[in-house]
Amino acid sequence: MYLDSHVHFWKLDRGNYSWISPENKMLFQDRLPSQLEPVLEACGVTGVILVEAASTADEIDYMLNLAAEYRWIKGVVGGLDLTQESFEENYRRLRSKEKFVGIRVNGSRFEQTDERTHKLLLDHLALLQKDQFSIDLLARAHQLPSIIPYLSAVPQLKAVINHLGVPPVKEQLMETWMNDMRSIEALPQTMVKLSGMITQAGGYKPELLKPYVQYLTRTFKSGRLLFGSDWPVALQGGTYDEVIRLFEQLLPAEWGEAERHAVRCSNGYRFYGIGQEEAAASE
Repeated sequence: MYLDSHVHFWKLDRGNYSWISPENKMLFQDRLPSQLEPVLEACGVTGVILVEAASTADEIDYMLNLAAEYRWIKGVVGGLDLTQESFEENYRRLRSKEKFVGIRVNGSRFEQTDERTHKLLLDHLALLQKDQFSIDLLARAHQLPSIIPYLSAVPQLKAVINHLGVPPVKEQLMETWMNDMRSIEALPQTMVKLSGMITQAGGYKPELLKPYVQYLTRTFKSGRLLFGSDWPVALQGGTYDEVIRLFEQLLPAEWGEAERHAVRCSNGYRFYGIGQEEAAASE
């Protein structure tokens, strides 16, 4: 059984998705729950976490409506700007919504901040730490050094680095990324998503990904890693079935079923604070 911790849906005529180019024929089309549902059933995926594809209030409402319609959408991670004065008001409003389980922030928000922005980021991260509310970080490898000091200031914050921290997989450069991930591992509540891998490698290429995943499995071990597909972005690299096969191939051969189940499923329920009854229903 799997909980897919990283899925997107979009309907293009909503107009929120300026980052999707018409030239990208794989992505420039509606990608909806009805398209993914039979694939999830065939692959043994019993639930997903729906992650924003646009950092707008409309996008959050859209995702929450989808989650109300499809029971297998177990939680919604929306985009809120931690550098805005209005953050706390918007966050408090959304906290009351069923299935709103996290906030996603782009790594660029942590780069070259002025004094005012720096204070807002620290204050709002401290609020999330106090509430034990989770944050997803969409951070590329070169942004990790800017993020680490903020995470270190709130060491009990529930944070998860998306897509392995987007290391330079094709170039096979590791040293700087490894040093940054080692610093992140020292923060006890921070986790990493094994997501977006097939896209980063440019297809089903486990040999490119293996050294990065090996480092993460040794460093974060089975208790602090999450499975995520990054569908439909992952379709640029392969099918959903290939995403799962790649994930399984990259897990350490010495891991037993309990360790594999933690990364496939139970860590995601725990991290996002989804009820035990939901987790039990997926066993």
